[in-house]
Amino acid sequence: MDSLLVSTGVVVLAEIGDKTQLLAFILAARFKKPAPIILGILAATTLNHGFAGVLGAWITASVSPGILRWVLGLSFCRISPMGTG
Repeated sequence: MDSLLVSTGVVVLAEIGDKTQLLAFILAARFKKPAPIILGILAATTLNHGFAGVLGAWITASVSPGILRWVLGLSFCRISPMGTG
């Protein structure tokens, strides 16, 4: 349970000020009903993270660790057109 709380706290801190939070502020200010907005964001976030977890588990079960390591490493490389940075 400690690891769940720590990871949740880190994600909350890392996501402060992102587009979802700004959208929630705008919607709550416009419609004056924050509860449905918060519940909708909670449901969407839960489904999104659940789907990401299932997809990640499926990928790690389907792809060999060597290929996965290369794909992960290449995903961090930035490729810019015509070498402009």
